[in-house]
Amino acid sequence: MSIIQDQIVAIKYTASVENEVVDNNMENETPLFFMFGRGQMMPGLESRITDMNIGDTADLDIPAEEAYGEHNPDAVQTVPKEHLEHIELHEGLILQGQGESGEPVMVMVKEINDDSVIMDHNHPLAGQDVSFSLSIEDIRDPSEEELSTGLAAENQHHHSGGCCGDGEGSEGDESGCGCH
Repeated sequence: MSIIQDQIVAIKYTASVENEVVDNNMENETPLFFMFGRGQMMPGLESRITDMNIGDTADLDIPAEEAYGEHNPDAVQTVPKEHLEHIELHEGLILQGQGESGEPVMVMVKEINDDSVIMDHNHPLAGQDVSFSLSIEDIRDPSEEELSTGLAAENQHHHSGGCCGDGEGSEGDESGCGCH
């Protein structure tokens, strides 16, 4: 049976880049829940689990272009340091702001100079292949509320992080991993 659009899927996983674990929820009591086909997970992960069932496990390699995308050099910008003087800056700091349409955007402080700060709008894992070891913990049809909100009921009152999201990091997570 294939997982279909809008079903609620729960997974436990370990995500690695170059054999270094970047996120892991295997020891957590609660798996990561997401609504399939809504862009909450990286496309390469979703496309590779469609034929899996509850209890199935897999080791998956997701190429960069199907994970967090290729690194875009045009997404790196230099900002006058004075525009950020109200923030205690350090290299690797993840900042959240708003894009032109009001959508949340994440940027990482890459370099701090005397008069400027180099900011990178790429996901911290952009340009890197991501490997997953995962198990499918649950697959179910969504409720009417879940369909209208686009969120699994398990995620509507709290945020459960995870690296396999659509490229936006969670607040306070310096690796930039996280689903939202």
